[in-house]
Amino acid sequence: MTVFKAILKSVREYKITIIIYLFVFILFGNMSAHANATNTSSIFKETVLNVAIKDDDNSVISKGLIDYLSSTQEVEMIKTSNYKEINDNIRFGIYNYALIIPKDFSSKIKSGNNENTVEYISPGNNASEYLLSEKLRTYLQDVVIYLDSGYSEEEAIKLTKESMEAITKDSPSIIHTNKENDISYFGAMFRFNGYTLLMILCVSIGSILTFMKDKDVKNRISVSGMHFAKRNVAIIGGVSLIGFAITTLVILSVVLFNLSALKDGKILFYAINTYVLMLTGLGMAYMISSISLNDNIINMVSNMTVLSMSFLCGVFVDVEFLSASIIKLAHFLPLYWYTTATRLVDTTPVGDIICPKYVLYLVIQFTFALIFVAAGLIISRKKEKYAV
Repeated sequence: MTVFKAILKSVREYKITIIIYLFVFILFGNMSAHANATNTSSIFKETVLNVAIKDDDNSVISKGLIDYLSSTQEVEMIKTSNYKEINDNIRFGIYNYALIIPKDFSSKIKSGNNENTVEYISPGNNASEYLLSEKLRTYLQDVVIYLDSGYSEEEAIKLTKESMEAITKDSPSIIHTNKENDISYFGAMFRFNGYTLLMILCVSIGSILTFMKDKDVKNRISVSGMHFAKRNVAIIGGVSLIGFAITTLVILSVVLFNLSALKDGKILFYAINTYVLMLTGLGMAYMISSISLNDNIINMVSNMTVLSMSFLCGVFVDVEFLSASIIKLAHFLPLYWYTTATRLVDTTPVGDIICPKYVLYLVIQFTFALIFVAAGLIISRKKEKYAV
């Protein structure tokens, strides 16, 4: 009981550290959540692009195409034929899109060929650019159909423009059919929590444990006659209570900042995953503190370990942007299974969350916690035995 009380009292020495990391989580976690959270009902709206056009054909059909583009985009005619210069202007944002009309453009269209009749240059990372390319293909296809049906060039251009303008009146949107990569506010907050919670636990709990290993404190406990096993049970019980309090505070802060997100009923599953991560964090803190009694070294090791895991396991960079080799490596890190469980909860209907995968992810995290605690106990026992 004496050891247990000593641990609870020592937390006051590290309250500033805990408050600072909580502040970091609340501030940057909310910023990250609001930046990354997506609304799957409408994630794209068409925008007007700055389009550079080089017309080498100068025909009735090419002028009709330019006239159509002018009605929907910001068009700028250019004279240069230097592809490198055009490409550089696109890359540096002077133009959003470039259209090059070759000399044989109208002859190909009249012959019924609307494929590869013009050249498009765009960065290729914008949905609006992709949509514009599709509109141009549709426009040229319609012109070819009208010409094949016996209409004159002027009539084909007029009818095509009218039909395209009728389509433009609709509001286009791109909707995810696969919700695997969608992120809700809770999903983004709890994902970022993988970094902050582990940092709070490793630094604060690790420092508290080193305080318990102070020479004076250690000697006082030793003369009390308390057995090694009983002493460590008391230590583990004390830090577990502190970890539970910190984790509960983190979960409550997430909920209080977005009460409307409670409607989906998933907070319980996020909380369970977070409490299991807490056990992993406590195990890591215990192992790190058994290696060194220096607070600075504990801070350094904790930062190196948790930051590295956060980048490798999808906390700061989503796993869809990570290479296959990095993801394979991440499988050997506990934080990967936390973020994977968080993603599962975020993308799965409430009634289907309790499944073998979810349980497996929790069990793997718990296994890592046991491994860390066992490693810490072995190191502590060896150091005490050999008076290291």
